[in-house]
Amino acid sequence: MRRTRLAPPAALLALSLFALLPASALRADEGQWPPHVLGSLGEGWWKEMAGRGLSLSSTDLWDGKGGGLLTAVAAISGCTASFVSPDGLLVTNHHCAFGAIQLASTPEKNYLRDGFVARSRAEEVPARGGASRVLVLSSITDVTERVRGPKSPFARARTDLARHQAVERSRKEVVAECERKPDRRCAVAPFFDGLEYRLMEQVELKDVRLVFAPPRAVGDFGGEEDNFRWPRHTGDFAFLRAYVAPDGRPAEHAAANVPYRPKAWIRVSPDGVSDGALVMIGGYPGRTQRYLTASAVENMERWFYPLRSRTFSELIGVLEAEAKADPAVALKVASAVKSYGNAETNARGQVEGLARNRTAEKARTEERELAAFLASQKDLPGELSAAPAELEKLLALEREGQERRFFLAEVERLPGYLGSALSAVRRANERRKPDLDREAGFQDRDLDRAKSREQDLSRTLAPQATRKVLARLVEKAMAAGGAERTRAFDAAFGAEATSASIETALAGWDARTRLSEEAVRLSNLAATADALAAQDDPYVKLAIALEGELAALREKADERAGALLVWRPRYLSALKALRESKGKAVYPDANGTLRVAFAEVKGYSPREAVLYTPRTTLAGVLQKERGVEPFATPARILEKARARDFGRWADASLGSVPVGFLTNGDTTGGNSGSPTMNGKGELVGLNFDRVWENVAGDFGWSAEVSRNVNVDVRYALWLIDRVEGARGLLEELLGGR
Repeated sequence: MRRTRLAPPAALLALSLFALLPASALRADEGQWPPHVLGSLGEGWWKEMAGRGLSLSSTDLWDGKGGGLLTAVAAISGCTASFVSPDGLLVTNHHCAFGAIQLASTPEKNYLRDGFVARSRAEEVPARGGASRVLVLSSITDVTERVRGPKSPFARARTDLARHQAVERSRKEVVAECERKPDRRCAVAPFFDGLEYRLMEQVELKDVRLVFAPPRAVGDFGGEEDNFRWPRHTGDFAFLRAYVAPDGRPAEHAAANVPYRPKAWIRVSPDGVSDGALVMIGGYPGRTQRYLTASAVENMERWFYPLRSRTFSELIGVLEAEAKADPAVALKVASAVKSYGNAETNARGQVEGLARNRTAEKARTEERELAAFLASQKDLPGELSAAPAELEKLLALEREGQERRFFLAEVERLPGYLGSALSAVRRANERRKPDLDREAGFQDRDLDRAKSREQDLSRTLAPQATRKVLARLVEKAMAAGGAERTRAFDAAFGAEATSASIETALAGWDARTRLSEEAVRLSNLAATADALAAQDDPYVKLAIALEGELAALREKADERAGALLVWRPRYLSALKALRESKGKAVYPDANGTLRVAFAEVKGYSPREAVLYTPRTTLAGVLQKERGVEPFATPARILEKARARDFGRWADASLGSVPVGFLTNGDTTGGNSGSPTMNGKGELVGLNFDRVWENVAGDFGWSAEVSRNVNVDVRYALWLIDRVEGARGLLEELLGGR
């Protein structure tokens, strides 16, 4: 078991979050700011923002007591949503509600293809899948001392694995205490790679219903051809509503439930935005990696993203071929195709962007500066100088067998019979431990979500398509292992197996398994390890054999994670000292917690002699129209557009209905659905994408090309009003304005 030096000194851990954010170094449009640091950004910063059009104070946004406009910004299905009425009405992206729309659809009532409008609350449809849960943040608490302070179990641990286990147990203890309060879903999030930890206390709303969704031809206009591109003309929005029990407490879906009354909601502006206008983007950005070493960036650029692109491109081809053969299969695999497609396009953009931005080269230059700086600073802890070399050693360990682990992870993630069996087997093994010692995702608190996944699988599984995908992933995992064999696959399919022979074997398994029955899959979630071992099911047998190998890989990963808990904070502290000496800021990477970015409506130049203006209109939809996917707008919308039936929603300066706009907001994945607000805190649009030149923005913000793509709220209002005639929804959004 690997040992590293003891945990960082208390002085290092005592650094406050804002200690890493010198006000003199802040750039107004860079950074994804946690709510709890807004009051510390400095008087000069807030004066500058007021001069640009911000009329709200830090406490108007977040008062530290569970109030403020940002409490209207909620987390949903790996995305962001926001309350836009006092009656629990939520708006998010169409692609964030995609799974819910798909699960509500049938070949006869295809809401995904045709769109959905609830003209009364009685017509609203229960959301299933990830969009069936909404998390509303109520408080943020610093728990760093509890998790890794000088008196914590982490400080007493003497091996890397023990450090990881100590931190994870402490985080779970804090969460368990938090969730003793009714209706709470809590999380402890690391900031600065574990230098700080914050408890996020959230209210979980469990009854969410679909209210309005445009046809897919609008919500996904342009498809992958336009993904991460500008100019853009996608109506990427959808409306849902959250309900609670009559007493106001969160409850599962029931006819007697009433609309949720949020503490705050964002008023919709019918006036839109103009070039240069200040905006704010609130949301739950998932992950950025702006403080990686040069070698780590190179590993992402040269190995991870290229492999991801190649793999997902192949899987998309498999699924699309199956979809073309059967409309029912097409509906079942729609979410998978969209998910793989977005990830594949993103991967290509990352490779191109990292190379174009010379991200690794810049990181290596800074590392040389860091070495010289640390050598000259006698008052800094000497252990900081060791951090870069230690991180290089850990990266070398990470690279060993990384391709095999990549494919095994994709096998685990694939929804289907094997995925269901793996979940049941791992859950049974974890139940042998005390709840607080179980892996995240396999505690008692996670069981309801596991059940929901099995229920959703009944509506989304296309067995033939799934086994074709699984066969290819298994073949690739076997080939990637080299001398390090995946024994479970060798035993099940033969050491020389090909995707064709694996697929043939799986077809036989599909005929024998009982995992096609939802009741069996649900029963397995509560089964003991012995009960599962007694089953004569080929998928369960493979899962039991494979889980032993996966568990060994997870333990090695946990050991590396424990070492990173020592060296990443030290590296960040050293980097912070260097950047502060040069007048630059160090702010926390995105970590899935609530943030706000400040920006302006602004175009950009992607290359020489090309200048993109920041707004698009309905006229551009007509210009792109081909009559075939992904540019095939429904006839009723084309008729209104060609007749210039704009109503009140045209922008006089554009001569048409605005559809999209750019800002230079600092966003990433997870910001999908984020409300884009004007300086008064009113909704003017929804973030849904980034431009191609900014795909690699996760590794560094650029004043020149960091641009995010938003759907203009006036396009949504035009569709609701002039096309669908949904007067009740329009009145709720505008309140008579």
